[in-house]
Formats: sequence, C-alpha cells, structure tokens
Amino acid sequence: MDRLEELMQRGPVLFDGAMGTELNARGVAVGHCLEEVNLVQPSLVLAVHRDYIAAGAEVIETNTFRANRFGLGDFYLEGKVREINLAAARIATEARNNSGRPVLVAGSMGPLGRPIEPVGAIKRSSAERIFGEQVQALAEGGVDMLVLETFTALGEMETAVQAARATAPQLPVVAHMSFDDQANPAQAAAALVRALEPLGVAGIGANCGSGPYAALEVTTHLAAAGARNISVMPNAGLPERVGGRLVYSTGPEYFAELAERLVAAGARMVGGCCGTGPRHIAMVRDRLAETVESPRSSVRRRRPAERSEGEAAPRSRLARELAMGRFAVSVELTPPRGIDPRRMLEGARLLKEAGVDYANVTDSAMARLRMGVISCAALVQQQVGLEAIAHFTCRDRNVMAIQSELIGAHALGIRNILALRGDPPRVGDYPNATPVWDVNAVGLITILANLNQGLDANGTPIGERASFLVGAAVNPSADDPEKEVRLLRRKLAAGADFIVTNPIYEAAALERLRAIVADSAVPVLVGVLPLVSVRQAEYLHNEVPGMAVPTAVRQRLERAGDRAPELGVEMAVDFLDAARAHVQGAYVIPAATRYDLAARVVTRTRELVG
Repeated sequence: MDRLEELMQRGPVLFDGAMGTELNARGVAVGHCLEEVNLVQPSLVLAVHRDYIAAGAEVIETNTFRANRFGLGDFYLEGKVREINLAAARIATEARNNSGRPVLVAGSMGPLGRPIEPVGAIKRSSAERIFGEQVQALAEGGVDMLVLETFTALGEMETAVQAARATAPQLPVVAHMSFDDQANPAQAAAALVRALEPLGVAGIGANCGSGPYAALEVTTHLAAAGARNISVMPNAGLPERVGGRLVYSTGPEYFAELAERLVAAGARMVGGCCGTGPRHIAMVRDRLAETVESPRSSVRRRRPAERSEGEAAPRSRLARELAMGRFAVSVELTPPRGIDPRRMLEGARLLKEAGVDYANVTDSAMARLRMGVISCAALVQQQVGLEAIAHFTCRDRNVMAIQSELIGAHALGIRNILALRGDPPRVGDYPNATPVWDVNAVGLITILANLNQGLDANGTPIGERASFLVGAAVNPSADDPEKEVRLLRRKLAAGADFIVTNPIYEAAALERLRAIVADSAVPVLVGVLPLVSVRQAEYLHNEVPGMAVPTAVRQRLERAGDRAPELGVEMAVDFLDAARAHVQGAYVIPAATRYDLAARVVTRTRELVG
C-alpha cells in the first residue's frame, strides 16, 4: 500500500492550492515563465510551498505544470526540462522536510499545449517520450506521486498516464480532466473512468474549470460512473481583470463550504486550482475538521493509522492528572551555566516540599548558554523525583537532531515536552551563532505527534509508539492577537495536548485567554511570574519580548518599596485565585531563581485550591 492510499484510508486528503496565480500575486509578472522561477527565484516557490503546508495541505504539488519540452519551448527553455523539473522537485521536497510533517510531494504535469494525433501532427509515441522526459526528472528529484491536471483531450491524458506508468511505475498517478468544454459532463465522466481505471491510476477527477459549484456536479457524475478514488481541485470561481491582474470571485469561506460538499458527494482528495491560495486551503481544513468531533479544538489533526507494533509506552503523571481534571502546579527551573547542577536540584527539592507537582526545565532561554534541557530534566526526575516538563526548542537542532534527542529523552523517562521555537541567537551570549530552525514550533509538535504513532517526521514506521504529552505556548498579551490565535490553532491542529501561557498580570489578558481557548477543551496552564521590584517589572515590560506588565502593577510595586517581593507573591496568588476557575493549572516562573518566592506562591495557592 502506497502512502497516498494510506492517507485516503484515514479520511479526505487535502491538496494545496494554485501555484501560478499565487506566484503572480507575489510579484511574478503575468506572462513570465512560471516554471523558470524555480531557477531564478527558488526562495519564492519555497515560500509558497511552506505556506500551503502551514495551511494544512497534506500533498503539495511541484511548480512544473508546463515544464515539458513544448511548454518551456514557448520561452526558449526547452533545453532545461530536466534542470527545471529537478529543481522544482527538490524545492518542494525541501519545504516538506523542513516542515517536520509527513507531507507528500506530487509532481505536477499539464498537457503539451499542442494537439496530438489524430487531431494534431504530434505522434503519440513522440508525446509519450516528451511526457516521459518530465516524469523521469520529477522521479529523480524525489517526488512521491504524479498529478496530471487540466487535460482537455482524453487521448492525450491516456498517453500521459501510459508514459508515467512506463517511466516511473512506482509512482501513484492522479489524473484530472478539465470539464469546462464538455457538452455532456455525465458522458465525459463515464468515458474518463472507462479509459483510466484499467491503467491503474490512483485517482481520477477534475481540476480547474469554472469553480467549485460546477465541480460538485462533475463529482456526482464521476461517483455515478464508479470512479474509485475521486480527486477534485476547482478554481476559485471565474476571474475578472482588475488593475492589470486576474482576480477570482470565490472567497475562502464559500470555497471551503463547497469543498465539504465535494467530500460528501464522494471526493476523497480535494484541493484548489487557479485563484486559490493558502487561506482557501486553511479554511477547507477547518471546515472539514468541523465535521469530525474533536475534544481538543475546532481544527482536526489527521492521526496516522492505528499501528499494531506493540503498545504505547506508559503516559506521564501530568497526562493522567490533566485527563482527570485536576489542578496542576508547575514551577520553572533554570539549568546551570556550568557543570554543577546542585543549585538547580536543591531548588527542585524545595519546590517539591512546597507541594509543586511538576518542574518546567528551560532550554537555554533568551539564547543564554545553559546545561542541556534533556540532561537537566533527567537529573530532576531521577534525583529529586519531581516529574519534568522539558522545554524543547527548534533553534539549535536540525530535523534529524530533534528526533534523535526526543527519542533519547523518551528512553530517559521524559514524557512531557513544551514545544517552542526558541529565542534567536542574536539576543544571547553568541549573537553570531547559526540558528537552525529546520522546523518551527508547529513542525516540532507534528514530529512529536508522529513519534506518538511510531512514525518519524517522514511518516516512516520506527517501532513502538511514544507517549509524549505535547505542550504549546501562547501569549495572550501578544501585539497581534489574531496572529497569535491563528498560530495556536495550527499548534492544536498539529497535535498539542495542553497549553502554557506567558506570564499574565491583569484580568484583561485573562479575558483574551478565555476567548482564545473558548472553543477548545485543551487544558491550559496559566503563567505567573511573582515580581520582586519595580525595576524588574520595568525591565520585563520594556525589554523582554512577549512580556507586558500593566502600569497599575508597576505603580503598586513602586509604592511597596522593600515590600515589593511580598506584594509580588500576593498579586500572583490573587491572580491564580481569579484564574483557577478558567484554567487547569499554574506555571510559576521564579524571578532570578527565587525558588523561595515560587514556593510561597505554590503553598498559598494549594490552600485555596484545596
């Protein structure tokens, strides 16, 4: 069974949207050879792929629709067929690999743009060689499958399929016709099924066309004709020329609504063609998710198929207690700057005696050199008996190192991971150090979710399933709350199990938090940082990204003078008392490793919680 078939067995497969109109929207001139952009501006193509993956696409298509000898010949580039197709395949593969998600890469192929026999002068054998040349380059570039699209002549489609099967028989082929010019779409659909099903294609369908509503009719006809795996990728309606460029009429909301109806009509693969972009695909993802109950969020994460190779490892205590609805209290521990962990471990013991449940162990926060997070988390668990929540960043690790360290962490008994992007090196001890960031926090969460299914980042089975509890960070005081909500939804879609917030100091931020998680049953651990002085408050507010200390709080600390540390504890306890009805735990961050103050916050909070 190939990977595409595995995806289809789990539910409708979401493809990406348009490449050509998206490149035009990002500055590539209309009329320019879009496939040449793979060579002259590969970063732009890479960005489009990344945006589609971030939007939720499970299959992305290479920028090679017209990258055959005839299509490129229109721009005097017929000698670069192999170079362009190889480059496009490698760009798409890079985007997939960097994402940390098991996305499939499909080689996009369109018609020759010249009629073949019996209508045209081009012999079928010549057409098959031309198609085969493109297939060979795409296969060499590492694509997982082929997508034939926007064909209008059934004979040419058959020739392209035969070339694909002969040149790269290992690659699944999904074949699409454009039904715009069909006087009788029911007959055309039946003819397409009769012609292509015997050729062993992985899917049959329609793309381009006038819009999603017309595609719905075609889908119905294909289903009635007995098509096994229907794939539909319509345009975003009909275009009009505005200010020198084509603008498509169908918005993301309507497109997503029709995509849901396409699936209900029998489509097993859906995506977009001309005029669709990442927003359309993201909206389709959300719309399809709404049809599936989820205890976590309104965005469904596709779970890999149930694996039979052994049972998952035991879950963490935190996972069990959050599942039971108990109020969890964690305190942040700072790893040492040197080789001696004793101060950190002494702090952990003090906190455990105060009633702390869990220790958050940071990962070189603010890009400051510290002992490694996995080593410290293991020491805390083994020597203190306090379960750790390991902060894990993407800053310093490529995708291989991320997986290697996580597998090792699991072997050491570390089950709770807070997935973070990580602070940039330029703010820390080594500003010229090279940041890696093969993946971001969403990609890291996806990797963890895959490991929980016994799969690596590429979707390859690696043995037993892990049992990580995956945390995601959110900042309710972010300057752009809408962006923060979108990012959180992506994290939940990737598989986050709980949420940890930045420190909060005011009711307004708590209200924003409630709004952010209103449609989610994911447990929230609210962050509190007991302030010790007005100077510290001013520093955090003005110099530390993501921190917001209200003016009223700073004024109270200034008036408190030497009593500021005690006031900081009181404010933290009062805030947790107000917040505990709306969250499922606290994440206490000691100021300057003042574990004694954190212990007081925990003790008094425990008295309130009971």
